[in-house]
Amino acid sequence: MTHSIKYMNLFQSRKLRYCSILFAQEDMQPLVSRCAALEHLNIQFDVSAPDGQSPLSNSVRLCKRLVSLSCPPLDWAAWTHLSNLPTLLSVQIDAKYSDSPWPLKRNTVKLSPFLNVTTLFIRIPSVAYIIAVMEHSQFPSLTKLNIRHEVPSSAELEQLFRALSHCKACQTLKEITITFDDHQDNDDQDPDNFLTLIPHFLCFTQLEILQLYFHGSHIYLGNDVLLQAMSTWPHVRILEIQDSGLIPSHVTFRGLFTALRQCPHLRVLRVPINTVTIDVDPDTEPLPHTSLHRLELETTESPIESAEAVARIIFTLLPRVAEVSPSTIGGDWDAVNFYLISWRAAARAAGAASND
Repeated sequence: MTHSIKYMNLFQSRKLRYCSILFAQEDMQPLVSRCAALEHLNIQFDVSAPDGQSPLSNSVRLCKRLVSLSCPPLDWAAWTHLSNLPTLLSVQIDAKYSDSPWPLKRNTVKLSPFLNVTTLFIRIPSVAYIIAVMEHSQFPSLTKLNIRHEVPSSAELEQLFRALSHCKACQTLKEITITFDDHQDNDDQDPDNFLTLIPHFLCFTQLEILQLYFHGSHIYLGNDVLLQAMSTWPHVRILEIQDSGLIPSHVTFRGLFTALRQCPHLRVLRVPINTVTIDVDPDTEPLPHTSLHRLELETTESPIESAEAVARIIFTLLPRVAEVSPSTIGGDWDAVNFYLISWRAAARAAGAASND
């Protein structure tokens, strides 16, 4: 690892497999061209050239045996090269250190399928860049996808998820994390910005982890949608859906526990919940859900007026949940957790006494 490639010739070797460059201002091509065995390349700097050529792209195209690549946004020439590398398993595109406009014209290139890529991470403010990549790519082996960008328009959102559902990864994707960053204050956010997203993910039947963090937007989630999703994802272990928290949730406790019965392996759950409507009697429910360990519920009600009733539901039907994790968005769960902690402690004490 080095901060500059000025003295990299001292380390150049045809057997070099790992190379990480944090900052550089010179052309990397001499370095890369001498390292024929290079498999893992990590570049965190932005490069630009007055003639419009991309030294970054040119250097990446010299790598013939890459297994993993982490770098700023690439042009189509580099993407075309990567799509033809059978060794490539992981691609991470990160614009954190880049100030380039990242233009990618659509309908101008046809990429080969990324046959063996299993992990794809893209963090870039331009959702158009992500749409262009997904529209022109096929990932038949993709198991993990992580996308992070600023809140897109409704039209861009529709294009993004349509492209995602057509990239040949419906039967392979197991982990999806999507973050929409919105730096506006809550007072400036539009409460009418509804996003109907969950149906776009129903084609991914092998999902084990789904994490959606949409700050500044409201994700519609009702009992019917949650049940349909849970029925489609029987293998899901982690489900986290976080939105702006400005609008009351349409998910009730009955809808929540009806959906939970479809996912016996679920261990972590984070969803918005309607705590005003208590439509579950824990004493009449058939069976508790025993795999769930971590629960984070968001509500617009603060404080929760029926804290004891909510705590009784969680205590009885989710026996492995010690307390509700505090939400960063909405809801004051201290009163609920007071009951939970007290009752769990009393149950442990009673169990210990019966064993003496």
